[in-house]
Amino acid sequence: MEFNDVHVPLSNLIGRPGDGLNLTKSAFSWTCSSIGAAAVGKMRAAFELAYDFAKNEKRSGPVPVLEYQNAGYMLADIKTRIEAGRYFAWKAADHFDKTGGMDRELSNMVKIYNSELSVQTVYDAMRLVGVDSYGDRTKLGPIMQDVLCFPVYDGGNMGVRRRHLHEMLLNPTYDHLAAAENRNSVAL
Repeated sequence: MEFNDVHVPLSNLIGRPGDGLNLTKSAFSWTCSSIGAAAVGKMRAAFELAYDFAKNEKRSGPVPVLEYQNAGYMLADIKTRIEAGRYFAWKAADHFDKTGGMDRELSNMVKIYNSELSVQTVYDAMRLVGVDSYGDRTKLGPIMQDVLCFPVYDGGNMGVRRRHLHEMLLNPTYDHLAAAENRNSVAL
């Protein structure tokens, strides 16, 4: 989409002159919590596929794959990651709401954490299932394609770290305990 010689009336201005960067950061921070939650959904779908595989597949052995310690440990680790990610996504969204979207610390953190966690988690589910991850038997391959976009979506995690979190840490009014108490991390 390209606009040439477009004139927008001053009455249509959002915010005040100079507010553009903060408005953009707020918009991206709102979507960060959503990405954190979407990553949880994809991890959960991968777990369910891997768990079903491990319960029902023997792979030429005498018992289902789930009965072997390594498979059970992998699934336990995957499930633990999902729950940690789920609670973090909930906390970030709740904090964003309770601060009226003014404190963006947790929403940015959960986008980074859960998006990167989802890649590792889906990869581990694929390792458990093996080559069938790419076949018609499971849908793990398409799930992996989906989660690979999360770390680069909405500016990318490196940009979020630099433009949001690092900038916040450099602010002399930063309070590292504020998010735990649903307060703004940086004085407004």
